[in-house]
Amino acid sequence: MQSQQGFAQFVEFGQVHRVPQPKSTEQGSSARTSFIPTIPFWDDFSQGLDTLKWNVEGVSYTETIGIRPPSLGMVLFNGVDQNGRAYSQQVRDQGESDYLSSKKFDLSSIPSSERNSLFLSFYWQAGGNAELPDENDRLTLQILDPQGNWLNIWSKSGGDNLDRNTFVQEIIQIKPEWQHQAFQFRFFSNGRQSGPFDSWLLDYVYLNTKRSQSNLSYPDRSITKPNAVRLDGFGAYPWELLAKNQSGKWSTVQNEFLNLENRFRAMEYSITAKDSSGTVLLSINANTPFNPVPNALERRTFLSRTFSEINLPGTPSDILFETKLTTGDGILFEANQGDTIRYTSVDYRTNDQVISRFPIRDFFAYDHGSADYAAGINQRSGQLAVAYTTPEQVFLKGVSIYFTNAIQANQAIDLVVWSKLDQKPIYSQETVIPARNPGEEWVYFPLEKPIQVTGEFFVGFTQFTNDFVHIGLDKINNKGEKIHYNVGGGWVQNKEVKGSLMIRPHVTQSLQGGNNSLPESSYRLFPNPVTDELQVHGEFSDLTVVDSFGREILLPREQTKQGEIVNFRGQRPGVYVVNLLTPSGLKSLRILVKN
Repeated sequence: MQSQQGFAQFVEFGQVHRVPQPKSTEQGSSARTSFIPTIPFWDDFSQGLDTLKWNVEGVSYTETIGIRPPSLGMVLFNGVDQNGRAYSQQVRDQGESDYLSSKKFDLSSIPSSERNSLFLSFYWQAGGNAELPDENDRLTLQILDPQGNWLNIWSKSGGDNLDRNTFVQEIIQIKPEWQHQAFQFRFFSNGRQSGPFDSWLLDYVYLNTKRSQSNLSYPDRSITKPNAVRLDGFGAYPWELLAKNQSGKWSTVQNEFLNLENRFRAMEYSITAKDSSGTVLLSINANTPFNPVPNALERRTFLSRTFSEINLPGTPSDILFETKLTTGDGILFEANQGDTIRYTSVDYRTNDQVISRFPIRDFFAYDHGSADYAAGINQRSGQLAVAYTTPEQVFLKGVSIYFTNAIQANQAIDLVVWSKLDQKPIYSQETVIPARNPGEEWVYFPLEKPIQVTGEFFVGFTQFTNDFVHIGLDKINNKGEKIHYNVGGGWVQNKEVKGSLMIRPHVTQSLQGGNNSLPESSYRLFPNPVTDELQVHGEFSDLTVVDSFGREILLPREQTKQGEIVNFRGQRPGVYVVNLLTPSGLKSLRILVKN
């Protein structure tokens, strides 16, 4: 995972711990407040890591580390806890680390005729795009027996003989003597506890009766990746520049499906670009049939048609690229003496759709918004920079950086802008890496004075430590050639680390009187604590709410002359973060919700 070219170097690190990120779809909602586990039980994690279904101890959610998964979204096990911190500071320490435990099931009422047919199946992968576990490392499955003891019923050891590119499906019988009213199962990893090492991935967990050892096929077709779409190589683009500079520069929208059933299935797909309110901006594909018809258990990459332009939202926001499969998938059912029993807990339609955001706001970005990896340099007075090119003259007003190592808060850095790397910087500003609140990922640094840039320019920082400063690295869009570093021997263009370094320039075409920050008094959130409704007053173009687990939740909202009203009725008490997209960048404010 690292380049070993000398003491001072530009290095890629193992995966970054990500807080679970549930999503909402037409079939599911992130607003649920309770869940009672029953069989059949099924979770493919395509809607995120649901903390109402699972007890989460250290594991994280990922959409990119697994290779060729059964569906979008996986659970990652490694040597860091739920805050992304290593379990131990001792490099050689080995032991149990991440746990994922089911809630308790009442299995005591299973008919005696079905007790021998209860099976638990799941997919696992060793390493994926992360570090492969060593031969002494393990992924283990346990069940809680009637006496309250955890029993090992399956285990897999690591080693170089494992294929990091393949998800393997297992199916385990849950014996009748294990079936009681407080049944649980859990997965845990055992390996190095000193960082994001010895990684395992878990996906597509299914527990049900009337199964056998060979029951490894499902009437399910799934999308397996986020949508991949770029504009002139970017994953985000300034709204002010888009109208004049998008024509002919959009890539196609790319994705992949997997037929998990052992029979062929005729299918269609639709791809649509929408604004944040759901208004269609462009219908890219509409009920396009897959040709040839997908075979049994086939995995296939597919592309949208080409398109030149997209109708623009009236204000800075996001373009939502929505891909839907028309598969005939539905809710699991069975016929019983002439009656049809439907099991709503297993809805195979939930992985037939994916929505990916393309921000059109006030910044350029190569990344897709979340880091699964990190990179950095280890040189006092070393410098790191990312190259950007603007098609028109703009004013650079700020820079956002995704710092992944929470313990590096309060370290000093210089924010730096260059027009050419072989010349003196055109801007430098002393600052510190701030501590982040739950739900906050990006740090926005407003420039003390906006500066004019045109054509190619570079944004980055100078560090004052020999320790690595960890910056998010997006592996989906490889723009490694845009990364440059200087560790004392002059500037070097990166050729080793693949991905997009998560440093974003924020730009504007007008100075608005030269004021580059939104006055604190220009927005208010009240009452705080909140019981029912939150009033949000001020100038902002978008609003999101994140709960204490880092999950974005969708709440009823109403626009007012002063801003918006957000309805928190029915939400669990606790700390929430309200993210406001303001003219000076992202503002994150904490509120307390009470009953």
